Amino acid sequence: MDWRQLVTALGSRVPAGSVTTYAEVSLWGYGKPNLNQPVRSLLSGAANHGHQRLTNRVVGKDGRLADLPEGPDQQRRQLLDEGIPFTADGRVDLDRISPATLV
Repeated sequence: MDWRQLVTALGSRVPAGSVTTYAEVSLWGYGKPNLNQPVRSLLSGAANHGHQRLTNRVVGKDGRLADLPEGPDQQRRQLLDEGIPFTADGRVDLDRISPATLV
């Protein structure tokens, strides 16, 4: 599994206006929903190669935005522009949008 495979999966299964979760990426890529460090490495590789718009569509299972070095503002702006709803405390409102599955 490498970041290129992740980009292909995100591109075909998580279109604009959708999100998926770290747990879903982990389940898809490694068969377990809780391997956060390998998932972060995949997402970093993809983002470092120009695929940040796709990797921005991955959020925590509770709707939290990614813990990015540059902060969450860019991810939040993109998701808002794509019509993703947020809760009052700044998380993606997963009660109003179901995360896309990759499996």
